[in-house]
Amino acid sequence: MKEKISIYQFFILMTMIPYGTASLFFLAPEAKQDVWIALLLYALPGILLQIVYITLYDKYPKDTLVTYMPKIYGKFIGNILSIIYITFFSYISIRVFRDLLELTASFALRHTSKLIFGLVFMIPIIYAVYTGIENISSLIQFYFIILLTIKLGSFFLILLSSDDMFKLQNLKPVLDNGILNVLKNSWQLITFPYGETIVFTMLYPFVLQKNKIKKAAILSIMVDALLLSFNSIVFICTLGVDFATLSNFPLFETYRLMHIGDFLSRLDILFMILFLVEGFFKLSIFLYTAVLGASQVFNLKQNRFLFIPFIVLILSLLLEKNYPQHINIGLNYVPKYISLPLEIVLPTLTLIIFYTKNSILKK
Repeated sequence: MKEKISIYQFFILMTMIPYGTASLFFLAPEAKQDVWIALLLYALPGILLQIVYITLYDKYPKDTLVTYMPKIYGKFIGNILSIIYITFFSYISIRVFRDLLELTASFALRHTSKLIFGLVFMIPIIYAVYTGIENISSLIQFYFIILLTIKLGSFFLILLSSDDMFKLQNLKPVLDNGILNVLKNSWQLITFPYGETIVFTMLYPFVLQKNKIKKAAILSIMVDALLLSFNSIVFICTLGVDFATLSNFPLFETYRLMHIGDFLSRLDILFMILFLVEGFFKLSIFLYTAVLGASQVFNLKQNRFLFIPFIVLILSLLLEKNYPQHINIGLNYVPKYISLPLEIVLPTLTLIIFYTKNSILKK
């Protein structure tokens, strides 16, 4: 693998990619006003997941997820599992792309065909996948500073906004039904956003300072937990917990309400553009790993698999009839039946099988 990224770029990727789309939604709505606490608590199992992923990588430091699976399970089962993960990365891309299409249709390009917008938006993504991880990493490194500046600036604008829109009392009562109830109603946070970091098992071999991968991964989970927790507090304090949980896009409803006098308003358009950039990076990473994985499994050049982004575009329009169905599947089925087995159960089982095989061989 000729391409290389620095540990700083890797940290930014691991921070930005899960945060990008997660910031758009009110995560774990059943936790209500305690969702910010749930995000902080579930950062711990998110960190444990990183330890599982990186421990497996340490055993095969030159391999990605799809190339060490056949070494652990054997060629037949291992290649099947590798193809499943390639499909999983593509499926997450489909879901993210549908979110982007619905977002633009709701807030900006209401009279523009989703197919036309999708084709135009897919062109820079395909180019990013073609040019490789080094270019994507360099670009996101620059964008990271812009994002932090705008996020901090927007918070102060909310505090200064007219009509006293930021109300801390919306956070009460805190842990009204106990902490166990919060954990029970927000278990899916371990799959989204924290479990999506399994995509970076495809990028570990590209990192220059390999001895710092674990530290960077753990730190990124902690930063994501703080950012998303803060995000949820802003939703609740500005919109109220009932409106925030019912809204499809609470992030944009929040910034739509923000105004200072008559000269600064409708900043949701600015944040929509920022989110499109974040979506571009997330799609680029997931599609890059899908293309990379396919080239490694089938032992062909990556250029042969650049058709995958076009399949993602078509399926994002066809798989679900409407956005409510898309949200329902994303909240009630994907975490249980797709993300949980592939992000948590299978990696943990793989690590156990590795140590079991090694123990038997030593004996």
